[in-house]
Amino acid sequence: MNRFIDRVELIAGLLLGLVAILTFITVLLRWLFNFGLPDSFDFSRLLLGTAMFWGIALAGFHNRHIQVDGLWEMAPPWGRRLIDITATAITLAFIAVFAWMVKDKVLSTLYSHEQTFDLRLPVWPFHALAALGVLLAAMLLLLRLVRLLAGKRVDTRSEEVF
Repeated sequence: MNRFIDRVELIAGLLLGLVAILTFITVLLRWLFNFGLPDSFDFSRLLLGTAMFWGIALAGFHNRHIQVDGLWEMAPPWGRRLIDITATAITLAFIAVFAWMVKDKVLSTLYSHEQTFDLRLPVWPFHALAALGVLLAAMLLLLRLVRLLAGKRVDTRSEEVF
């Protein structure tokens, strides 16, 4: 399972790196040669959205998302575990509904034949890759919830073992 999570992290990082490289090349070409890379804006926004969804999957699993943990810090170990289980279950419920709705967006984009502006490439594969990121978020949150319920260590914020 750790190998799978490592691969998800690698793909998320590659997607974000690809956005950075594309932006750098676009700016360089425009600055040096006054030449715009076709569809660079479309590719950048589609890849950035995809990278964000894949990042959400990892942030949820590793519990590295933005949070206010004042109550969690003051709670005893059993209270921390209860807060983690509750928060993970609620987040999983919302992400599962989100994954279901993103599937509809992918299908509507596929059926509408939406294309990029310059090269007229189909947009639905980018939406499908983003939807896969949301599906992975749901799967990794489910894995986190199962591990929490089993009493296994999944939290990297504290050195305590539940």
